[in-house]
Amino acid sequence: MKLVVGMMAAAVVLAGGAVVSMESGTHGQAEASVFKGPGEDRPVGGYEGWWNATPVNGSAQGLPQETVAVNTATGKVVDAFNRSMNDAGLVTLVSDVDFEVVPDPAWPRNSVVIIETATGKVIEDFRVDGKGAPIIAPTAP
Repeated sequence: MKLVVGMMAAAVVLAGGAVVSMESGTHGQAEASVFKGPGEDRPVGGYEGWWNATPVNGSAQGLPQETVAVNTATGKVVDAFNRSMNDAGLVTLVSDVDFEVVPDPAWPRNSVVIIETATGKVIEDFRVDGKGAPIIAPTAP
């Protein structure tokens, strides 16, 4: 009798594990099909770097409070960052930042320039492809 009860308990545990496993697999697949990262039909939607980072110590002293990213091929603002909005847990939209772009012929071609809105100065730049994805140069071994 003890053997039968033990076998039944083991069967219940195994069946329960299979159901949980199937549920987890279904949930993971559903979420995976929702995520859409950069690709041929989806350009990059934002840039990250030292200008919009939060240091480990939590102090943003000396870092820009607001920046815009301008694609030098189009002269358009393609990304924006506002530290106060970020600290409040909000996403900064391009429309949230009032900044008039004045293209400069000295800007590197086929690039994105990061401009600190308080000074109007370019604080960073990097090359991008036609979809706006950064071009990462290979490093020497």
